[in-house]
Amino acid sequence: MAAGAQFIQTQYCFDMPMMREFMQRVRDLGLLEKVFVLAGVGPLKSAKSAQWMRTHVAGTHIPDQLIQRLAGARDQAQEGRRLCIDLIHELRQMPGVSGVHVMAYRQEESVAEVIERSGVLAGRVPWFPERDKQPEYLQK
Repeated sequence: MAAGAQFIQTQYCFDMPMMREFMQRVRDLGLLEKVFVLAGVGPLKSAKSAQWMRTHVAGTHIPDQLIQRLAGARDQAQEGRRLCIDLIHELRQMPGVSGVHVMAYRQEESVAEVIERSGVLAGRVPWFPERDKQPEYLQK
């Protein structure tokens, strides 16, 4: 922040109780008055890939119940996208979380679907830092 950072972006957030605790610490430190917090989320392709991530991706904690949810699904990739949407909805209600960063390693094509189905962009108009760079249809 002293060097000019305006936001903090987290690693993947799959453990909501852990994220709530983290956000409480961020609030207690008074950081929310200084930076925005973007929570990392992403669709999990399968229970196997979730287990791999839990073991090999530093800072990523995936609770057993989420892996079990994926393992029990007929279409694990589709369930992983539904899970991501559920997490976005939960994070959206979490005090201090300003937005999400959707990451989808080797399944980038699923990002648009997750964002659309989550509804987070409903009614939003794109923002451009300089008015003259806005598309004509947004200029009034």
